[in-house]
Amino acid sequence: MNTYRLFKRSALIALPVLAAMSLSGCNQAQSEIHEPVIKPVKVLEVPALNFAPINSYLAQVDATDRAQLSFQVGGQVASIDVKMGESVKAGEILATLDPTDYQVALDARQAEFDLANSQLKRAQQLVEKKLISADRFDQQETQYKAAEAALEQAKSDLGYTQIIAPFDGVVSMTYHKAYEVVGEKQPILNLISSDELDVTFSIPVPVVKSMSFDELQQQRFFVTLDSHRNQQIEASFREIAMQPDVDTNSYTASVSIRKPVNINILSGMSGQVHIQSELTHRAISLPKSAWITQQEGEGQVWIFEPATQEVHQIKLVLNELGEITAGLQHGDQVVIAGAGNLMEGQQVKLWTREGGI
Repeated sequence: MNTYRLFKRSALIALPVLAAMSLSGCNQAQSEIHEPVIKPVKVLEVPALNFAPINSYLAQVDATDRAQLSFQVGGQVASIDVKMGESVKAGEILATLDPTDYQVALDARQAEFDLANSQLKRAQQLVEKKLISADRFDQQETQYKAAEAALEQAKSDLGYTQIIAPFDGVVSMTYHKAYEVVGEKQPILNLISSDELDVTFSIPVPVVKSMSFDELQQQRFFVTLDSHRNQQIEASFREIAMQPDVDTNSYTASVSIRKPVNINILSGMSGQVHIQSELTHRAISLPKSAWITQQEGEGQVWIFEPATQEVHQIKLVLNELGEITAGLQHGDQVVIAGAGNLMEGQQVKLWTREGGI
């Protein structure tokens, strides 16, 4: 009997303890589920190497193609078929005038042409039979040509009641709405190119004088925007002014870029154009585990930003041996372990060696 009481008493004491342990385990499991897992990475800090120097210049984005579109004839606006900020394709109808008056004029010119055509044919038969004079035939032929020209003009006027997109782009501005009366060649909307953009900047006169035009074209150009300082956008040299600006003692130049798919670039954005000489004296190699992609002439790696504890992709220039010749700066921290399955802007932590390991 005493043994049974002792067992019963022990069981009563053990049950709360087991329940507390179970609750503690659940709370611990729940906390482990909700706590975000920050991936550890191992980095390599870039030493001071004699990479090709990079010169940077303030720049501004501008559209490669820009057009202010208008109707070639006047009339009442029937519809504006696009909105500001909308992307359009070449050949797409952007706006339309009420075509009623121009269709009536076309029908009238068509009737006049048909009459002049039949009269010319009759006159040709008569002149061959010498029933009318040559002067009379010439008059009939002149009337036919005038009617034909008037018909072609009427067809053109009817076609001018539509504004067609001349190239792929984005509608940056609309000036009128439906039912408004506009005159010929009055601005209706602005269209700017969207995929290919120009970036304009100024190069000091001494820099331009230090190299030939061919040497300038052979430099590596890339662009960074103030809104995306960590992303390098490869650029190609476009043009440079033949005369310098007297006030700034610099030449105005421009490079071309293609709009990256992951950021939105608009005309007027500010940034920098970077010019890097292709001549290098030293290079650096990275382990295979550091590369996101690696192909002939270029590759991509992750750079760790200590201030934000985030990683960002950058593009590097490689030589024929696969060594990095451009794209890194002294002090950059390249992820060399744990680079797999990372995402742009992901927060990570530096891998640290534990004691005794």
